[in-house]
Formats: sequence, structure tokens, C-alpha cells
Amino acid sequence: MKILLSSPRISGVGGIAHHVRTLARKLRDKGFVVDILSAEYLKIPSLKNLANPLYGLLSYLKTITKEYDIVHGHNLPSLPAILSSSGGKVLTLHGLYSKQIRLLHGQQLGYMAEVVEKKFLRKLDAITTVSMEALKYYEGLGLKVEHIPNAIDLLDLPKDSERICSPQITYLGRLSYEKGVDLLIETAARYGLRGLVIAGDGPLRRFFEKAHEKKLLTYLGPLPRWRALRVLAGSDAAILPSRQEGISTFLLEAMALKIPVIASKVGGNIEIIQENVEGILIEPDAGEIAKAARNVLTKTIPVDKMIDKAYNKILTQYEWNTVLKKYLNVYARILDLKRF
Repeated sequence: MKILLSSPRISGVGGIAHHVRTLARKLRDKGFVVDILSAEYLKIPSLKNLANPLYGLLSYLKTITKEYDIVHGHNLPSLPAILSSSGGKVLTLHGLYSKQIRLLHGQQLGYMAEVVEKKFLRKLDAITTVSMEALKYYEGLGLKVEHIPNAIDLLDLPKDSERICSPQITYLGRLSYEKGVDLLIETAARYGLRGLVIAGDGPLRRFFEKAHEKKLLTYLGPLPRWRALRVLAGSDAAILPSRQEGISTFLLEAMALKIPVIASKVGGNIEIIQENVEGILIEPDAGEIAKAARNVLTKTIPVDKMIDKAYNKILTQYEWNTVLKKYLNVYARILDLKRF
């Protein structure tokens, strides 16, 4: 079987990029021929508000002359490449895409994204979502959708850790408004929370550089994944204050590394974490972040029990071999239907 994986980004510590890289590796290990089409491959620069449209256009032109058994795209910017292909068409949605566009870019662009979803997603052979929230949303548009979550390969996790400061409360990922990372700066400035360690890149990067200069927190910049995970492994807590979220790979990685997690009560976070069972759930609010972090650091809550339950959940629900089988079932079903 020849498979094309389409993703706007394939490098960095972002959860979607890592998901696609791992899926490609797992498929190749099974003997499949796998190509990856990304902005890096197409040499598209990181231009604000233009990178995804450019990726959509260039990936469409690139796949017109190619033949694959399956074209599997990730998020809406991959849709042109999927639709231009002659193979089975699969799209994985890593969140509520049109709602995210509305949050970041306003009502008009959000409405346009919703129109695209309603019109063109019906042309696909299969749609999967990483969260149940997204499943219900897209089913509400009259689409047939299957839930396949993000996953963790335990063999990828580091054996060593890196301690930047003490205490150490870590966030790894995109520095953008929907991730709620601006609240981390507010938490440090207003509530005096120390020990915040941030790694990643994105539109809010300059604010973290300034906060680092003021010694409100430690900003490490964008890191290679191996080092980012070592920093996470050396942490006292992981923090994810998102305003919108799918199934966060960062959250799963922290749970797999047995780091206590604090996450906002949104999206996929509440699917992964039961409040005060696998972790702490909070509103995306600076005061709540400070309170939860101090409770974890002082162990005024049963942190060790939460860590154990979180790790067991990874083993039973979010391990890569289980998730790979689900994707392979989708591919096989599409190919069987196309034979008739």
C-alpha cells in the first residue's frame, strides 16, 4: 500500500507534527510505502496568516499528478491535497477547526472555514477526530465521523531528565492565544508563581522573551523534541491552560512520564482527565493556575495517586499500537469499498 500523509507542519514539538511523524514511522515499520507532504517539504516560509493558504494551494498542485492508495491529511489545510488525489481520502481533525479560526481570526474567517467544512468534508471517504468533542460537533454537521485519539509511544520517552529550576512547572507547545499561554505570564506577574518553564514558538513568542528578560519565568525558545521531553521529565508539574484544545500530545506525554498535570476544563482535556483523579482541572484563569500549581507543589492533594492513575490510562487508552490498528482498519475499509 502506498500512503501519502499531508500535514501543514512536520517539524518542531507541536502535537500534530509529532503525531504525523510517528504515524509515518509506524506505517513504514509495517512495510507500507509512506510519503509526507508538509510546508517544510514544499519550502513554504512561516508567514503570518499566509502559511496555511499557501500550503493548501501548493499541496493541491503537488498531488494532482501523484497516485496513492490512501491520502491521509491532518486538519483543514490538508483538504486541497486530499481532494486532488486519486486515492482513498481520509482527514483527521485535531480540534474544532472553524471554531479555532473564529477565536484567532474573527467571525468572518471563522464563518468561511465553517462553510468549507460543511461543503467539502462530505467529499471524503473517512473523517476521524482525536477528541469526542470534535466527533459530536462534526456529526452535528451531518457527517459520518470516527473517533481515533492521539497516542504515545512509550519507547520514545527519555530515560534522562533535565532540571532547569526548582520548582519547575513546564509548558511545551505553540505560543498562541487559543493555548492560553498568555495566562502563564499573568500568573507569574500577578500571583508571584515562580518556576514556570516554557518551550515553544508561535505568535506570542515576543511576550515570553520579554517575560524572560524580566525574570518572571524561564523561556527556552523552540527546542528539539528530545530535549523538550527531557525538560518535561525533570518537572514537578505540567501545565496546559488552553482556551480550546483537542487531545493534547503534551498532556499525554506528561502523564506517560508520571508528571502531575494541570489542565483547563475545555475540549479534549476533560476527556483525558477526570477532575482530581488523573490530574487537576481548572478554568483558564491565572488565579486558578496559581492555586492549582501550589497545591501540587505542596502535595496538599493526593498527587502520587493521580500520577499512577494517569499512567495507567495511557497504557490502556492512548498507546500507539492500539491507535495504529484503528487507522489501518479505516484504510482497509476504504480500499475494500473502492474495489466494488
